[in-house]
Order: sequence, then C-alpha cells, then structure tokens
Amino acid sequence: MQKYSYAALAAPGVDLGFVRLSGPGLANCLFMACRAYLDAKDLGLEFVDPTWRKISIGPYLRGERDKRAYSDLFTHRGVSGLKKMWLLARMKVGMAKDVHVVPDISGYFIPLYGRHKEVKEYIDSITIPETISLLQGVDLSHHIAVHVRLGDYNQSLRIPLEWYDGIINKLLELDPTLKFALFSDGTDEELALLLRHPEVARHFYGNAFADMTAISKCRMLIASDSTFSAWGAYLGQIPIIFNRRHFPPVYPENSITEVIVPNEIDAYSFTIAKLVD
Repeated sequence: MQKYSYAALAAPGVDLGFVRLSGPGLANCLFMACRAYLDAKDLGLEFVDPTWRKISIGPYLRGERDKRAYSDLFTHRGVSGLKKMWLLARMKVGMAKDVHVVPDISGYFIPLYGRHKEVKEYIDSITIPETISLLQGVDLSHHIAVHVRLGDYNQSLRIPLEWYDGIINKLLELDPTLKFALFSDGTDEELALLLRHPEVARHFYGNAFADMTAISKCRMLIASDSTFSAWGAYLGQIPIIFNRRHFPPVYPENSITEVIVPNEIDAYSFTIAKLVD
C-alpha cells in the first residue's frame, strides 16, 4: 500500500536528498512538486519534501546573475531529513513500493486546472520570506510583464526580439501610458531593441522565483515559449500573449485570456486590443 508521495526532481542515483546533481529547472520542478502535493492530499499520503537544491554549472559558464541553485528559496514541508534519505535509499534499489512517485512534467498545467488556490497555498507555505524580500512595497499592478529567455536557449528556441518589439509597439498605439517590466537572462546589449523604448525597464528581484512572483503581480504577460513565463502568469492568474507555446494551455478553455499571436501581429490587432480594455 502506498504511504508517501514524492516528486522525483532527479533520477534516484543523483538525488542525494539534500542536493541533486542534475534535473530540471525551477518551473518544471514546480509542476512535479505541486502534483505530488495534490496527490498526497487526494490519496491520503504523506508528502515528501522535494530536493530543490541543485548543482548547476551552466549559469556560471554563461555568466548569468541567477545561478539557478534554488538552495535558499524554499523551506522544508513534509518528510525530510533522515527519513527522506531512507526512502530515497530504498527507491534506488527498487524496494520503495510504498512511495507514489511523480517522475516527470507530463500534462504540464492540465493536472492543476481548477486547483490554483491549493497550488498557491502550497507554494506560499514553503517560500522563505527573504526569497521575495526585494518585492516588498513594489507595485507592478499597472505594468505589463515581458519575459525574454535567451541564456540557455539556442537560436531555434528563442522568440525573435522583433516580435516582442512589435507587440510592445501595438500596445503603445492602443495606450501610450503603458509601462513594461522586462525580465530576461539576456544582456542589455542583446535586449537593446526593447530597451530603446522609454516605457520598458529591466527588473530583477534577486532570484528566479522572485522574478516569477513579480511577473504574477503584473496586469498581463508577453511571454517566451517557456514554462517559466507560464508559471509567472499562472500564479497571478493574469492574461498571456504567446508567440508560440510548446506545451498545453496554461488555463482551461473559456477562463483567463491566453492568446497565441504569430509574427503577423497586425492581423491580431483586435485580439490584442481586447487585452488592454
């Protein structure tokens, strides 16, 4: 009989219980952790604290500000310490038949449909106050978030900066008073096309989760093809404009506005106008 619910953020051989030597980034980890938490509630299981801390070499090689170690973002909730180490040891040798494992991000947001309140409660409960301390007193409710992912994305995965620029221009035509909060792992030089707008300013609040939270506090999001973008929107339940999206919709049909606007921006002028009404 299953007794525990665990989000396996890395393979058993590299999940050491207090740190993992590989595995997905923050946004994809959130899918797994939240599903394991909800499964624990639904099935009456003990929730096992995920191994958030990760050793990441890539951010150092790319010179990124956020090293994506996730070591000081969240506090422990659920089974941890020696008991967790014992469970992981049993999992490594195939003897943990009592552990319900969430092994991947299958379904993305679909298993979270209709459960935003519970997901938010879990994430809020584990967030260390210092993680989002730089957001204290910051009001982004009148800003439009812009998330541009560059650093760890090769050229084929990146959304063209010209698309972001076109969306910003279209929105400014509709309302010249708009302000844009730009979140990105790119350099100022790489983002020059967007930063030339006086209405666009870079924002960074110390770590990936704080930036994700900041996005959630904006009025809407111009997104990259990234689950990081999507989580920022999901947490705040704000409208999203995608150029493309490689995963299922963030929101259930006929709920919060979520649109895909390809590069032919002028053909979608009416759709974009509805977002800023």
